[in-house]
Amino acid sequence: MRAMTHRLMHAVVFWLDPAAPADTADAMAAFYRDEIARVQGVEHTFVGRPAGTARDVVDSTCDLMSTVVFRDEAAATAWQSDPVHDAFRERFGPHFARVVVYDTLV
Repeated sequence: MRAMTHRLMHAVVFWLDPAAPADTADAMAAFYRDEIARVQGVEHTFVGRPAGTARDVVDSTCDLMSTVVFRDEAAATAWQSDPVHDAFRERFGPHFARVVVYDTLV
């Protein structure tokens, strides 16, 4: 019997330091679209800003949220040491006030 593999959905919520340049969230979103979307093992990328939805259960305090769907857990593990991931952290990490990650098997 063949082992079942699952995609891994990697959702990251970013809060930026108030001193970050005004275009930081836009530059991060562009990096997702232009660089991260092309990484081996990445099936989908989604990135955006809070919609400002007026509901008690919605947290709109972040500056940017991303979701990357990896083809499997091995691809998600490889992502942790991928040069593109390192470049993202190096370029934008100094501007992070807070980051929260949710990894889910789908």
